Amino acid sequence: MIVTATYEHELSDADIERIAERVVRKLKQDEDQNKLLNITESAKYCGVSKETFWRWRKRYKNLQNIAITAGGVVQFRAEDLDKFLESK
Repeated sequence: MIVTATYEHELSDADIERIAERVVRKLKQDEDQNKLLNITESAKYCGVSKETFWRWRKRYKNLQNIAITAGGVVQFRAEDLDKFLESK
């Protein structure tokens, strides 16, 4: 015997507000992942000193490959740094 049930859900204003806050938080996280970080910000994002990050740049080819140079400024996307840290 198969029993099915249907439920009607009425969302309160508080429920809708919580859902909206979660959506905004998720969009902000996605936006942060695509943000370009300079060397200092990249080092801080990775949890290392600027000097260590420079050494990593010299040592690891995959870190060199993800660098974006615009107008002489080296930058990295946070999502690329996440992938680098996972592979390290």
